[in-house]
Amino acid sequence: MTVTDQQTYVGRRFDRVDGPAKVRGEATFAAEHAIENLAHAVLISATVPHGKITTIRTAAAKDVPGVLDVYSCRTPGWTLKDVKGYPKGPAGTGILPFQSPEISYRGEPVALVVADTLEAAKHAALLVEIEYEERVHRATLDEALESGPASDRKTPKALQHSRGDAAKVLKTADVIERAYATPTHHHNPMEMHAVIAAWDGDERVTIYEPTQWMQSAQGTLAATLGLEPDNVHVISPYVGGGFGNKATTWPHLLVTVLAARTLKRPVKLVLTRAQMFAAVGYRAATRSAYRVALKGGRVAAMDLHAHTQTGPVDLFPEQVGTVPKMLYANGNMDFTQTLVRTNAGPNIMMRAPGEASGSFGLEVLMDELAEAAGTDPVEFRRQHHADTDPESGLPYSSKHLLECYDRAADAFGWSRRTPQPGSMRDGDTLIGWGMATAVYPVYSSAATARARLCADGRVEIEAGSHDIGTGTYTILAGIAADALGVGVGQVSVKLGDSRLPKNGYSGGSRTAGSVGSAVLAAAQGLRAELTERAVNDPDSPLHGVSPSEIRAADGRLYAGQASDTLTDILRRSGKDQHETYREIVPSGGGQKELDALKKGEDGSVEAVTATHARYSFGAVFVEVRVDPDFMTPRVSRIVGAFDIGQVLNAKTAESQLTGGLIWGVSAALHEHGETDPATGLLLNSNLAEYHIPVNADVGEVTAIALEGHPDYHTSALGARGAGELGIVGTPAAIANAIYHATGKRIRSTPITVDKLLD
Repeated sequence: MTVTDQQTYVGRRFDRVDGPAKVRGEATFAAEHAIENLAHAVLISATVPHGKITTIRTAAAKDVPGVLDVYSCRTPGWTLKDVKGYPKGPAGTGILPFQSPEISYRGEPVALVVADTLEAAKHAALLVEIEYEERVHRATLDEALESGPASDRKTPKALQHSRGDAAKVLKTADVIERAYATPTHHHNPMEMHAVIAAWDGDERVTIYEPTQWMQSAQGTLAATLGLEPDNVHVISPYVGGGFGNKATTWPHLLVTVLAARTLKRPVKLVLTRAQMFAAVGYRAATRSAYRVALKGGRVAAMDLHAHTQTGPVDLFPEQVGTVPKMLYANGNMDFTQTLVRTNAGPNIMMRAPGEASGSFGLEVLMDELAEAAGTDPVEFRRQHHADTDPESGLPYSSKHLLECYDRAADAFGWSRRTPQPGSMRDGDTLIGWGMATAVYPVYSSAATARARLCADGRVEIEAGSHDIGTGTYTILAGIAADALGVGVGQVSVKLGDSRLPKNGYSGGSRTAGSVGSAVLAAAQGLRAELTERAVNDPDSPLHGVSPSEIRAADGRLYAGQASDTLTDILRRSGKDQHETYREIVPSGGGQKELDALKKGEDGSVEAVTATHARYSFGAVFVEVRVDPDFMTPRVSRIVGAFDIGQVLNAKTAESQLTGGLIWGVSAALHEHGETDPATGLLLNSNLAEYHIPVNADVGEVTAIALEGHPDYHTSALGARGAGELGIVGTPAAIANAIYHATGKRIRSTPITVDKLLD
């Protein structure tokens, strides 16, 4: 028998290893942990977006049987130390709860009721009376642009970009001016934010929380409460979706932990769905104004001035310029982004933050420019293909965008498209075909992992990372199984515990490449150490063999026909287990990233390293069907082809890409946070009125991941993330398809019937 190190799992399709536990109900999410003597908390949120608490009446609430206490800014002894807000630190907002009667944003926590039962806590919360002195609020981007003071507008230098001389070229050419807009979007993972806090004395606390970054909770609590980070134990084995808003720490965690310490008893809090809309971040609204010089059918210069909303204190930028700055060849570019403060609260990352919203305007604009140039939309994009990164001038680590165009167009049938709007029909139904380009940066973090071989042949992988529904358990098991030559069923992966080897947050599509590379290094290190034992052991059939000749498969090490089992090698060593720990830093990084990780920071490096620009690419093609009488658009087909480097698990990668494409349908046709201008509060903070697509809204979806293009500049695995790429460009492709069907060019989302009938 000839044995080689072929990949049995990496790149193949295999089932989620955590699937059976989830189906059987054995996967324990944050609010499901069984803790003795548990008290229940209910959070009360401000009913004004800006003002000051003047009165809090709690007597009636405290009289409810079973109520333990009511906490607020009037609670003595609840002083918290300042903590750095995102993006410099782990907290989603620098506004600490219950420290002042001041109200800065809608949904700000103002009180916490704790009782023996959830029912008692809910009843008592209704009896808490709070009066406010209301102040002028600006809860939307448009309000702030129309009436906000100049001091509320910030133009961070790091966000601006200029190359060539766009102003000069724009003066000498016919200029096309267009403006595009996207609204606020709200995270709606199936699992809502929840906390269980249990103290051991006054210096140690255990937190059960659904998190995309355990060190966020650990670092925030240590900083605000004056604890040692190692005395904050965060447990989060399963997360029911995050999409960005579980990557940082929010005020409800702090007050739950304080209540548990005050009561000397574990306390549990689960936010309501309405509170998920109010106090844990959102995608900011954007306005993008373009001026473009078109010469000889080509873009000669582009000027983009964007306004995006942000919170009253924390300036998180929805970086709408990321895609326009780098996607197409254009030597003359000016980009300016202004952040506008509002009382809508702290905005935060949401699946492809900046890229999803910024690509909408750019990719609709590219269709409009293609039409002005008399060129097919795909061909126009090909003509502007950038062989090197226009923003940095660096070569790409890997780029197969042209192949994405070919694969997706061929699978979609683009060659059959007739260019005239309204020219394609199925009976009376209008048919529209549109497309757009997808791109997302490659982010990396320092990462650590441990691999352990047990006497019974099991392999344990430990990494203080997270599975937020993306399939991290599965891809890490496959990586380790291939590296050690064992079946994936022999590998158990441990995640979601701050006492495991430290890792950065699971966001920016970085987990697969960063943590996966650490697991690969640990598993390969374990195999190398077992190999070394075997070749130096006179009792091993592999004694004296050169390590370079040895291959792993079927739980054995082979050299030609000779072999030795991993468990026999371990047994002869006199130990019942052998483990290996590895630390890695990403390309372009170094020891400072590893040091940052160990301090509770994210240990990240930028998407563009010193030598290469690193991005994933794709092309999305969409068919819409529009009823000519009611002008109701339906997405009937989507085909996307994506260049994500080495695919780690074809099944979970396809799932992630498909999920992104479907979310693109949601962003294009459904999602919109509606704000009442009088109160500044959200009108649709529920899933009945905040519309998202259901099965009937989504037709056939095909996601194609290119094969044979590993990118070893981005990770040791050659892999790039797939979680966010699918949503980028998809809303624009739908808008372009609707124009092709109806001849109506809609430049803001969501594209609703009223806009098409206007």
